[in-house]
Amino acid sequence: MTPETTTFEGHTCIRLEGEGSTLFVTVSVGPRILGLFGADRDADNVMAVLPDATLERPNGPPFRLLGGHRLWAAPEVPALTYEPDEGPCSVTELADGIRVEAPSDGAGLVKAVEVRSVGERWVVGHELRNGSAEPMTVAAWAITQLRPGGTATVPLGERGSGPQADRSLVLWPYTDLDDPRLGFDRDGVTVHAAGGDGPVKVGAAPGQGRVAYRLGTEVFEKQVDVRPSLPHPDRGAAVQVFAQEDFAELETLGPLVTLSAGEATTHRETWSLRQAPG
Repeated sequence: MTPETTTFEGHTCIRLEGEGSTLFVTVSVGPRILGLFGADRDADNVMAVLPDATLERPNGPPFRLLGGHRLWAAPEVPALTYEPDEGPCSVTELADGIRVEAPSDGAGLVKAVEVRSVGERWVVGHELRNGSAEPMTVAAWAITQLRPGGTATVPLGERGSGPQADRSLVLWPYTDLDDPRLGFDRDGVTVHAAGGDGPVKVGAAPGQGRVAYRLGTEVFEKQVDVRPSLPHPDRGAAVQVFAQEDFAELETLGPLVTLSAGEATTHRETWSLRQAPG
């Protein structure tokens, strides 16, 4: 693999071409992955690009979502989570990909993303490092924003055989179970990311460690190793889906850890982009 420096959606990026798909990883801001394209040269970007979308912060200018894939710190505390990631990043070339690291943000966190090509898949590693002098308790939170119009599938997890509860569907205050965007079957939940009145979000605890999104003729899927014995934010929902009118988010979270100065936590996703069956 030969990384190529280019401009994509107004940002300096590294273009990585794998077996069947191409990524654009930002280095002028981020770290972000702003583009994901299938093998078809005429295919559209699967990811949402949102240059004007913002979140209000308690102090300072709004956080710009930008779109694509980002690394946040959970739990969602605006003073910690919404720290801007718009500074230039350092880039290290790896044998099968790249590592992109941002400088310490205003909360004292250093964020880094490693992207590696493994066959027809991508392995995306996420690292949060405590760059401050004080300990902090955080979980790595990997969020991928995708174009609207598709349907996300959230498996709730394997069924047990005993009499005890074995799975949970996690809901947010703004989620209504009669929302027409939600669908339920024997194994999980679907979220149709189109229209609707405001946002909707669901999570699976512990889940199967995978979440998929079908958009047109393509299916994007993320997989993680879930460790249900460890504490997680959001009532243990290691896999989550959020949707509103202009994008869908596939989210995964690592366990909560307390980092002393200089310590780091890592979280790895495996991505695939394939043609939908039939």
